[in-house]
Amino acid sequence: MKNILLALLTGVSALSVQAQSYTQTTVVTGMDSPVAFDIAPDGRFFCTLKGGWALPTSNAKVVVYDATGTLVGTFYDLTDSVDADFERGLLGITLAPDFATSHYVYVYYNYNNDPINGGGDERIRVERFTEVNNVGTNPTVIFDLDVDDNIPGNHVGGNLHFRPSDPTHIYFTIGDLALNLSNPTLNFANKLTNPYGKVLRIGKDPIPGPYDVHGVGTMGCNVPTDNPFYDDGNPMTLNCDIIWSYGHRNPFDFTFSPVNDSLYISENGQNSWDEMNLGTKGGFYGWANCEGLYVNASTTTLCTTPDIDPLETWGAPLPAVTGIVFYSSTVMPEFDNHVLIADNDYGRVYDITLGNGPAWNTFVSRTQWMDMTTTGGLTTLKQGADGCVYAMKGGYTTNGQIYRVCPQGMGTPEFANQNFYIKQNYPNPFSTATTVTYKLQHAANATITLYDIFGREVSVLADGMQSEGEHTLTIDAAALGLSSGMYYCTMVSEDKSQSINIVVE
Repeated sequence: MKNILLALLTGVSALSVQAQSYTQTTVVTGMDSPVAFDIAPDGRFFCTLKGGWALPTSNAKVVVYDATGTLVGTFYDLTDSVDADFERGLLGITLAPDFATSHYVYVYYNYNNDPINGGGDERIRVERFTEVNNVGTNPTVIFDLDVDDNIPGNHVGGNLHFRPSDPTHIYFTIGDLALNLSNPTLNFANKLTNPYGKVLRIGKDPIPGPYDVHGVGTMGCNVPTDNPFYDDGNPMTLNCDIIWSYGHRNPFDFTFSPVNDSLYISENGQNSWDEMNLGTKGGFYGWANCEGLYVNASTTTLCTTPDIDPLETWGAPLPAVTGIVFYSSTVMPEFDNHVLIADNDYGRVYDITLGNGPAWNTFVSRTQWMDMTTTGGLTTLKQGADGCVYAMKGGYTTNGQIYRVCPQGMGTPEFANQNFYIKQNYPNPFSTATTVTYKLQHAANATITLYDIFGREVSVLADGMQSEGEHTLTIDAAALGLSSGMYYCTMVSEDKSQSINIVVE
């Protein structure tokens, strides 16, 4: 019966690795040149469409899909102000950690005030919108960088995320602008006087008071004084005060661990080595002196320039590593505390086993988890609240998709017949109380524990002998003193465990 049920599911294929079986389901289809997405607490997908090559049909938009993958509508249309040529466009997107209450959505894009003719003022921007009924309102520029109007169209970075321990600041990337790639003396990335080839950190809110974001020699953003190279507060003089780490060629994406707050970065190499790096405050990652462990463009001569070596490298032919996520869930325990990283050339996902827990700062092994696409590559990976992995087929395609990969049987009619489970709580998110339903296959001791995003125990919700069958419990936010944010609810009984993510508004 299992095979029959799987065959009846549209767009579903069974995948097997590491003695575990998975089901890949296509959730969203038909997106034009998507790059990134984020998932709201209620399961909605907020996606960026970078825009096409030929204006005025660029379609540089943020679009929203509901949790079932049905298009809700256009959140905001930036077509008239986005330079979408080559790798430029409407690129990164992230929801505020308190999105359930603030409704803030942040995007990164390449601005041009005359994109149709391509001769206008070019800038790199991070802009904030307030979501009201699936529509973006109150556009507010958070970061504004005036770049040369004739820069190459690649190596512009463009992803942005919040750190679990640092919800008042935004981290984002800009590439080295593909200038002087073979010349460490002239390349931007190894210098502290500019924001190119860097991971950057700014305040999440606009600077207070009147400010001309188009002023000559200025950059409109909140500059944190605890950044590693902060000096005079002006990013355009002396040190570029917003740098977090430097010496990156084109850091495509990055992820923060919800377990220990560590930063992991995917980086595109030139000809010889793609990299996965462990991000450190003030760290220098070698480019353009080094590529991988070696001198720029070499595969044999070790680089002696002091820098931080990558955790892992991919040799030629380079896969163009892109989306990256630190997986943390018992839904797929074989990946718990692993990094999953995608590529854009083949549509593959790699499983990176890390060592030295709980720091998880050493490399143990790399295996290919799966090849998700027959054509086209992947741009973004996310872990959903259900513990499944979501991957975007994006870039230069008119049929961008979002896939959902779960343990085989989860989310299918068979899941309802399982004898051991903890279902997603309802409502989610919630502000006062929510209900959790769970089931045991026979009478046994069971423990249900609530953890915060750092893995710290918040409360034991149930502990002791439970009868066979389905049970419910109520989580009272006020009684437990829960603040707004995400939590993990884990059920353990005998040799089994399952977890769900819950969100308090």
